[in-house]
Amino acid sequence: MVRFTIFLAAMTAVSACHRASPGPPEIVVDQTVCSRCGMLISEPLYAAAYKTEGQAPRVFDDIGCLRAAARGENAPILTWFHDGEDRAWIPGAGTVFVTSTGFHTPMGGGIIAFRDAAAAQRSALEHQGQVIPSLVELLKSERGK
Repeated sequence: MVRFTIFLAAMTAVSACHRASPGPPEIVVDQTVCSRCGMLISEPLYAAAYKTEGQAPRVFDDIGCLRAAARGENAPILTWFHDGEDRAWIPGAGTVFVTSTGFHTPMGGGIIAFRDAAAAQRSALEHQGQVIPSLVELLKSERGK
């Protein structure tokens, strides 16, 4: 009976881990390579990542690289970006983006992500940029192709 209880507890733990949403992949500055352009990721603020079902996460040195790669996907993607204020990873759902020629991002995408729409609005005003309200709209936009 004790063995069965241990087995059941182990199976429950494995099952719970399997159902949990994966978090963003680890990026080691100046060691992790962009999945699209091959450059080393040296500025985490501009780094982004996505994952499709059954595939390893892909990391990018510039949100523009993620956008170009994501346009070629035929499956839903789970995305992560770094917040323009506190630089922590944020999930793509609900993220607001700002594009500006004043942002000197690694590949010239000129895009920064924000968890807070008011912060994005302030950044757009400060950098003469444009607010893009969602990931769907970002993927449709032409800026920084």
